[in-house]
Amino acid sequence: MTTHATRITSAHRSVTVTSNTAAVTGWSLSYFGSWWNAASTAAPYSGPVVSADTAPAETDEIARQIADYDRQEVLYASSPMLYAADGPTVTAHQAADRLAYRSEPGHLRIIGHDELPVALAAARLAREVLRSQLLADGWQILHAAAAVKDGRTVLTLGGKGAGKTTTALLLARSGLQLLANDRAFVRPGDDGGVSVLPWPSAAAVGLGLLDALGLYDSVRERTLGGEKLHPTQAQAVTDALTAGRRLPLGATTARS
Repeated sequence: MTTHATRITSAHRSVTVTSNTAAVTGWSLSYFGSWWNAASTAAPYSGPVVSADTAPAETDEIARQIADYDRQEVLYASSPMLYAADGPTVTAHQAADRLAYRSEPGHLRIIGHDELPVALAAARLAREVLRSQLLADGWQILHAAAAVKDGRTVLTLGGKGAGKTTTALLLARSGLQLLANDRAFVRPGDDGGVSVLPWPSAAAVGLGLLDALGLYDSVRERTLGGEKLHPTQAQAVTDALTAGRRLPLGATTARS
């Protein structure tokens, strides 16, 4: 069976996502490619590995095993997760998403019943693995949006709903390059300045902002043409675009 792999690198740190399904590693390739450096790769792999496959029988077996452990429960990615530790090995199961996990030093295995949840979980946790490496190297995360031009970065700081994403997108529309829409890594540079790295995340854009940016018609056309918005978006956004409604839906947002 062919193994596909995507290597994700930022600031000389990396993690590799592997899978027997090309769509799983392809998701990480497309998602991280515009934020960090992501490229297809081949064995041998250096650094931590996240392997992710659709394997219903193995997923169900882990669920049965956890039932026999002294397990704990936590909410992760908006879904209840049962997990248990046996020395350095941590095993977990999310019944709602039909996903299971087994974490050992240097290797995280993700399995599930369906391709899309497996791909999303692999990208999410590969991002966490790389984040832990960057934090260990002295990078810090700011709750900020960032746009860059000619090597100089504009950071927009503020709490949730303060308009960080809106400001960053407006700067991008005026000629800057969008670097981060919600969070950014920062670290003092050797030249006395501050180095900035993006934190990959899907931008939450309300229908009103799409209209204000002049993007509503093009996004609606692409949606009607069959293009999918981010899978974590609220279904109400797709429904509104399909129906041609232009008024904002309160806090409802589209992720792209």
